[in-house]
Amino acid sequence: MKKIITILLSMVLLLVFTACGGSDSSSSDKSKETEAPKIEKNIDAAAEALGLTGGEETMYAMIGATAGKEYNDGAVELYQFEEDSDAYKEIESSDSVSGIPVAAHKDGIALIFANDETDQAILDAFNQLQFK
Repeated sequence: MKKIITILLSMVLLLVFTACGGSDSSSSDKSKETEAPKIEKNIDAAAEALGLTGGEETMYAMIGATAGKEYNDGAVELYQFEEDSDAYKEIESSDSVSGIPVAAHKDGIALIFANDETDQAILDAFNQLQFK
């Protein structure tokens, strides 16, 4: 009888410990998985991270940018600005530059969609970019 009770108690303890056992992953591990990797702060690195194709130079100097290219057959444009420039300050205050609406901006990089056709997937990916 003692053996049966001992075995039953052992099984109950085994079930209790496995049910309350911790998992190998913690919440900090999960947040690291969703955190975007840091990339170089330039439009080519941003375009690569966003999966954009093409990359033809635009007349970026006309809007005060230091670099600019259009991607995906002209549907998406990326521009790089000096963060202390008047043009970038205009973007920060009005979400536009020289009358052109800017979909998003971060750390001197601006994202513009041609013909106001916003690609939400690209916009979301841009907002998650982390620059070095």
